[in-house]
Amino acid sequence: MSAPAEAVPVHCAQVLARRARLRPVQALERAALVELADRLSAVAGVDRVLARPATGSLIVETHHDAGEVLDAMEEAALIVTRRTPKPPPVGQMVKLGLFQADMGVKSRTEGALDLRTGLALLLIAGALVQLARGRVAGPATTLAMAAFSLIDRDGASG
Repeated sequence: MSAPAEAVPVHCAQVLARRARLRPVQALERAALVELADRLSAVAGVDRVLARPATGSLIVETHHDAGEVLDAMEEAALIVTRRTPKPPPVGQMVKLGLFQADMGVKSRTEGALDLRTGLALLLIAGALVQLARGRVAGPATTLAMAAFSLIDRDGASG
């Protein structure tokens, strides 16, 4: 009995209901990959395990939930899965992107302008364009109010 192979579920977020792709962390030669596929195919719930030497991966087809079968393979000490971390929430990524954009604007303008002030200036320019077109009540007022709101927030936080 050999040590369990450390493997990464390639489609971890997308493990299909009855199919999973595993990629061993350390590259295995063709014979070792086929041997691992044979050992994994003996687990209850597995229909077949296909060894893909060209990609160095295994395709596990099951007649049960693929996640449950992978758990059973771990319990049988055939594999040790290294789960990929979940991506951060979208809101957190947006905040990070805005922070990076703000820092970029500040560094390029030597601190004279930040992202919020730059957006306020763009909104004021848009309001002036709408005023020049004679659209006072609609777009010009809305853009101006948004710009003043950004400037007011900047003053309140400083």
